[in-house]
Amino acid sequence: MKNRHEAPPHITIGHARATRFSLDLDTTLHQSHAIKLLVGLDADVIVREPGGRLVRAPVVVIPSDIASCVESRGPVITVLIDPEHNREPYARTRALGGTAPIEPASARRLRDSVWSTRRYLESLSHLGELGEELQAIAFPSTIRRTNFDARVEHAIERFRAHLDGGDGEELELQSHLDVTMQHFRALFLRDIGISPRAWLLWNRLVRALRITLSGVSLTTAAAAAGFSDHAHFSRTCRRLLGYTPGNIVDRWASAGKVPVRPP
Repeated sequence: MKNRHEAPPHITIGHARATRFSLDLDTTLHQSHAIKLLVGLDADVIVREPGGRLVRAPVVVIPSDIASCVESRGPVITVLIDPEHNREPYARTRALGGTAPIEPASARRLRDSVWSTRRYLESLSHLGELGEELQAIAFPSTIRRTNFDARVEHAIERFRAHLDGGDGEELELQSHLDVTMQHFRALFLRDIGISPRAWLLWNRLVRALRITLSGVSLTTAAAAAGFSDHAHFSRTCRRLLGYTPGNIVDRWASAGKVPVRPP
């Protein structure tokens, strides 16, 4: 797919979800740990997966860790839902096996919710609230993460405390308790849905983006989140989200927004 000169998106990033408002979409192939709920305002959302599979609908959901390119010729709201904090959406979408359209009744409700407040979509505070509302419509029985193995919980706590450390393999080795590394990775994959190293990379990306939006340089944010350098941060962002950090910063700067505080 050829990239058009897409306007940088508005985006708000929280711990359980991020919400993005784009005037149009034309992303490169990327694979995100987040579940993606995409609501097209004026046009269908088109998702292409490797191998030629194509889904086109007003509202679509892309499960966690599904590689895809996304396109829309009009404004789009994207809600990126963290599977770790949202177990029910993760379980439901994982069973789909790939991108799927949202059923018509829910799709209408989702588009109506966006349309009713369209004039406020460039407000970051409203955008965050809208993301939560859209998730509740699409996944009405959403529950917070629960019933994780205690060893997985311990590892996550340790990972969160050391997100700025550069050696993910060493951190992983230090964090498994009383089990073989193979068993630990199997427990982590069962409860979280991805490997420990993939979890570290995803959460370092979220941390780096939040720090970047506080107004510091991309190089400083990359180092603070444990990336080897600015280029590593940018490559990871493009691979997992389909945007570079510079795209996101440009939108914030052009909109004159007050930076958020880093976590």
